[in-house]
Parts: sequence; structure tokens; C-alpha cells
Amino acid sequence: MEAQNIYHADKNHSDPAGLFEPLVVLEFSATAKRSSVEWLLAKLQALKTDGGADLAVRTLYIEHSSETMLLVTASTERLLLAAEMMEMKKKHKDGFHREVTVQDIENFDGSEDLGSFFTQAEKQRLIFKEIENIRAGELDQHVPGYENIKLYPGKSIIKKYLSRRILLQIYPVHDSEALKRLGDEWYQPHKAFSRQPIDKIQKYFGEKITLYFAFLGLYTVSLIPPAVIGVIYFVTSWRSVYREAIFAIFNLIWSTIFLETWKRYCVELTYSWGTINTAVSKFEEPRANFYGTLGRNPVTGKPEVVYPKWKRALRFYAVTVPVISLCLFVAFLVMLFYFWMQKWADSLHEEDKGWISFMLLFVPTAIYAVIIGILNSIYRIVAKKLNDFENHRLDSSYENHLVLKLILFDFVNCFICLFYVAFYLQDRAVLKSFLSTLLVTQQVIGQIREAMVPFLFLHRRSKQLDIALKKRQVLQENDEALDVDASVKKKVVVESSMDKYEGTMDDYLELFLQFGYVYLFSSAFPLAAVWAFLNNVTEIRCDAFKMCRIFQRPFSEPASSTGIWQRIATAARKKQMLRIFKRPARDTMQ
Repeated sequence: MEAQNIYHADKNHSDPAGLFEPLVVLEFSATAKRSSVEWLLAKLQALKTDGGADLAVRTLYIEHSSETMLLVTASTERLLLAAEMMEMKKKHKDGFHREVTVQDIENFDGSEDLGSFFTQAEKQRLIFKEIENIRAGELDQHVPGYENIKLYPGKSIIKKYLSRRILLQIYPVHDSEALKRLGDEWYQPHKAFSRQPIDKIQKYFGEKITLYFAFLGLYTVSLIPPAVIGVIYFVTSWRSVYREAIFAIFNLIWSTIFLETWKRYCVELTYSWGTINTAVSKFEEPRANFYGTLGRNPVTGKPEVVYPKWKRALRFYAVTVPVISLCLFVAFLVMLFYFWMQKWADSLHEEDKGWISFMLLFVPTAIYAVIIGILNSIYRIVAKKLNDFENHRLDSSYENHLVLKLILFDFVNCFICLFYVAFYLQDRAVLKSFLSTLLVTQQVIGQIREAMVPFLFLHRRSKQLDIALKKRQVLQENDEALDVDASVKKKVVVESSMDKYEGTMDDYLELFLQFGYVYLFSSAFPLAAVWAFLNNVTEIRCDAFKMCRIFQRPFSEPASSTGIWQRIATAARKKQMLRIFKRPARDTMQ
């Protein structure tokens, strides 16, 4: 009987005070035609049996900018049905995580209060999936008001709206009180060396983002042993060819233990969250920007957009490969330019061994470090355009190909000079000097970007807040959101102007490059792990600050591991094994 009572609960979608509590916001373009907005609004509110999402919606119209926002929430009944359809797992009273079913709801932990059975992040993810699942029907030929924007039966309507910029963004609303409590435990200065509140991060931001912070935290702690040994190496005067070999062997053992420890820790976390066997691709839809010709699905027989694999392969080999090769050649030329600058600085120091000429010895490397960062940023733009040009169908495929492109170029751009010095010139003194200057310069630049820029963003956010408040002041009093609290309306408008979090890819890429410096070359510069440790202690709190204060709240995503990044780190470890057993160095390495 308890399972049946949920169908009569929480029908007003409100808090105890009777006010509407939005969880997700859809922001339309100022140029969006009214008919397209009203049509999507009707779809959101329509029953599932009529092809809708059966969600509760309020309309917020900002007269100042002619923008329309839809504030969306859902009843407990609707969320439970969505969780069952999505096969979401929650902790069962038998101690295991099982798929939520309405009939068995009373046997799940927390089912005594169905209003709080799902976390807010889970509610928002369920609503987002329901919005994505609104499909075009057989009679829906095009978006109302846009005859040139065709719709195909069975395809997601919301993705079409996003790709054609009718809809600017969809974002979940922050929970101000929960966010403040999380921030007090996470990024405050007095918490710099405290454990991160991993479980609370997971409940607020979801598994994918939490796994990044868990990985960063474990990696930072694991840097302590090589950092301690690096300090010992730095202060001792023992000089031998075996000195670097011993450190390299230690790095191999350390990295193996670290990666295996992370695998175990990752399994423990995902098991406790119930996402250890999550298959995200099971619910994956074609990308919003995927294009092609109208064909038919060989399984369902329904019309859908198709794009031949041979065309994608042709674009990859005829365009992507030559462009990437050109970019790698440019990185090689920049390396040669660096050696020319360094040779010029060395000649000046030979002529006049003063303080000025001595300081000039480090200028070429510092300039080279800055150029590396600039080239990485430029290539990121190029790689994204190449990925768009290849026209991948799924978001996972798109992201994996983008990651491989970025890793290839960034690895070559950042490490080509180090490998050249270590294996071709085989000059230990030059390698140590170059690596120390390069690493320190990049860490300083990174700290400026990670620690200083967020505060500049916060200053900009205050200006955005003023603009948002002005917008709020001119909201029409006769809008349909009369049962939405004024403070909630203000928060919704403010968060619409916040920066969007683009995902964990750039954060993992930064850690990958840092891991390469420490793991592959710290035997030449023992203090590399010390610099990395100090950098990461600051980065954890800066990233936490940005997640809580700078960015819009991202939709939570389930994850069972760090995915492709685990395989990349393992590949880097195997490369070090080859380096250790290279033939003995020449005299310049003695």
C-alpha cells in the first residue's frame, strides 16, 4: 500500500510554504520566436502518454533583455518513475545498491521520507534526462516558427533547440545553503591540509567530478615520498651514475603502487556510491551538432540522421592528420628556436661572467615555457575545430578523440625538448637546468591562473550580479511565476550569467603533464615532486573555490572510473620502464 500512496504525494511541486522550487532552468535566446517557446513549454508539461515530460514549469520573462526562462521541477511521483526508467541505483535495505522500482520503494534506505529520497543533484539529473527524452512525433516536421529547422521522428527535440541556439543553455540551480556548508569544509584556507569531504562532494556534484577531486587528492598525498627523497637527493653531495638510476627505479615502483592504489580506491568509492557497473553509453544520444543526411535506422526502420564512416575516415586522414603533423612540426621549430636563444645566452655569459649575463641564462627557458603554454592554447582551438569537422556521432566518441589529439600535441610540445636533451645530447647538466626552469616557470604561471584568476573572476561576478539585479527589477509583474519566491527568481537570473563548467578534461590533462614531468624526469631534477606537491595543495582549494563560487552548477554524471585517463597514465608508466633500461649514458651524463 505504501508504494501506491506515492501517486498522491507532492503534486504541488512546492515547499512547505507553498512556493514553487525550481531545480532546472532553460534559458531561451532573446531572438527565439514565441511559437517555439510555447511549443516546447507545452511538450514539457504534457503527459508522457502524449509525448511530453509531465514536468511542472513556470515562465519567467525578462523584459529588459527580451529573454524567456522556463523554471522546471518535478513531483516525487514523476521522479520515481523517471528513476525506474533510467535504472538508477540506490541503497537497498539489504545493504546492496539496487535499481529503483516503484513497487519495491519501501525496501530502500530513506524511503520513509520520499521528498528527500533523492539528493538534489539526482533530482536535477532525472529532470534533465526527461527533458532530453522529449522526442519529435510523426507529425512534428519542423520547429514551430522555423520551417528550415527540420525535426525527425524519435529524435531529441531539446538537442535541436540547443544546436540551433534557440535555447541558449540548460543549467541546474545551486542550493545556496548546502553549497555554503560544503565550501566551509572544502576550500577555506584553514582546510588546506585537511581531507576533502568526498561524500559530500559526490552528493552535490555527482560521481564524475568527485572522482577527479578524489584522484587529485590521492595523487597529491602520493607525491610526499618522492618529494622527501628528492629533498634528500638535493641536499646530499653523492654523485654517481647510479644516483639517477636508483631514483628512476624508485619512480617506477612508486608510480605502480600509486596507480594500483588509485584503482582500488576508485573501486571502493564507486561501489559505495552504487556506480561501479554504470554504463553511461546506455543512455547516450547523438550529439546536438551531429549532422548528415536523412536515412533509416537498420534496427527500428525509423528515419534518422546518418553519416557514412568512410567520410569521417577520409576527413581524418586527409585533413586531421596533415594538420596535426604541421602543428607538431611547428613545435619542433619552436624547440630549435629555443636552442638558438640558449646558445646566444651562453655566448654572452662566456664573454662577460656577470650577474646580468648569469640571469640571462634562464631567460630562454622561461620564454620557451610561456610559448609552450601559448601553443597549447592555440592547438586546443585547432583540435576542437578538427573534432567538429570529423563529425562524431556520440559525445563519448567526440571527447575521446579530442583527448587523444590534445595529449599527442601537448606531450610532444612539452616533452620534445627534454627527450632531445636526455637521449640525443645526453647532457645531464643541461637537462637539470632546463627542467628546473621549465617546471618552475610553468608552475608559477599555473598558480597565477589557478589562484589569482578566480579572484578576478569573482570581481567580475560582482559586476554580473549588478547587471542581473537590474534585469530582475524589470521583470514583468504579471509573469506566470507568481508562486516563485523573489529571492529564487533573483538567484536564477544571477546564475544564468555565471561561467559554465566545461568538464574535467582540461583538469586531467594538466595533471597528466605534471605527472609526466615528475615521473619521467624527476631523477634529473629531484625537487620536481616538491613543486608538484605544493602546486597541487593550492590547486585542490582553488578548483573547489571555482566550483562553488565561479561556475554554474553542472549536472551530475555517474561514473565508474576516470576512463581513458587511467589507460593513459598506465601507458606513461610503461614508457618509463623502457627509459630505465636504456644503454648507459656517455661521459656527459656521468
